[in-house]
Amino acid sequence: MFTWLEDAGIAALWAAAVVRAPQGVRHREQRPLWFAVVMIALAMSLHLEPVTAVLGRIVPGPHWIDLTKHLFSIVDAAAVLWFILGAAGRRRHGGVLFGAAAAVMAALVLLDLGAPAHARNRIAPSPDIPGVPDTYWWVFFAFHLAADTTCGFVCWGYGRTGTPRLLRYGLRLFGTGILLASLLWVLKLFYLHTRSSVFAPLFSPVTGVEAAFMALGVALPAAARLRAHLADRRSYRGLDPLWQDLTAATPDVVLRPGNRLGTVAVPLQLLLYRRVIEIRDAMIVLRDYVPPATLGVVRRHVREHAVPEQLVEAHVTACWLTAALHARRAGEEPRAQAADLTGAGADDLAEEINGLLRVAAAYRSPAARAYRDALERHQLSPSGD
Repeated sequence: MFTWLEDAGIAALWAAAVVRAPQGVRHREQRPLWFAVVMIALAMSLHLEPVTAVLGRIVPGPHWIDLTKHLFSIVDAAAVLWFILGAAGRRRHGGVLFGAAAAVMAALVLLDLGAPAHARNRIAPSPDIPGVPDTYWWVFFAFHLAADTTCGFVCWGYGRTGTPRLLRYGLRLFGTGILLASLLWVLKLFYLHTRSSVFAPLFSPVTGVEAAFMALGVALPAAARLRAHLADRRSYRGLDPLWQDLTAATPDVVLRPGNRLGTVAVPLQLLLYRRVIEIRDAMIVLRDYVPPATLGVVRRHVREHAVPEQLVEAHVTACWLTAALHARRAGEEPRAQAADLTGAGADDLAEEINGLLRVAAAYRSPAARAYRDALERHQLSPSGD
């Protein structure tokens, strides 16, 4: 009934592996974990019917298909453990690990060859049905249980407090998924011992949930990057109206003439950083068009519009920029400005962006529009006369 969970979980795991592929290939420290995800997704996919059908054209007979999948899964479990240990900086006993995997594979082949003739390598519902001996399954499940449990605890141990928050949550989700794989092997051991029909229907949904947890753990950093990208996109667009007006009046501050082809090739973060610099440079140029008397006029105007206290400075800045633009367009000459209208600046780029976004929002506010309209109707002069 819940077999769709397995398909959905495996599809999600493959999607997460594809999303993380650029970072996994490009960054050496992320490569082991990415390879582990690919190996897990590949091993899970081998049990899906379409993949089994393809294997049927390559491997002669269902029995050999089953044995091939089991042998590959042993290699996969050892490789995943090796990759996880490498990602955690604990890769020291690769020879022992793969030696144990080779011994398990040899044992499975010998147990299979020594068994009576059988059509499939599956746990028979009754011991009377010919098949591989139970020892085959005990060896097979025990190796997987040991490898997956070790992987899960290593991920949880590596995701302790002190690890960066995003990495910590990702490792815990991924580790939980691998520990769910351990639960799957425990369920299969119970099924092997009891042959009870209660356990078999649980295998597929547990596999699906296991894959979903691992996919979430792998995709979490990508989701965070997407969220940061969307935030940068909103900031870039939020600054656009202010940037357009300021750089139209001070075109020399633009670092490079804009063109669509060039913009596409430049990372968004760099475009945003450049926009912040250009706005700041334009403010430095325009402040010389603001006589001291204008600041008093601007502050009275902002107070009259009952602007919230935390937004007063942003509105004052928006209004003096409006006055400076009006004066520059009117052909007035710049005068040295003693007041530091642009402020002391922020401690980091994020704070700088947030401050300019408040100014950009104030620049489009009713208070700024009213000040702009008053200037254009000559009810006020930029000098406050």
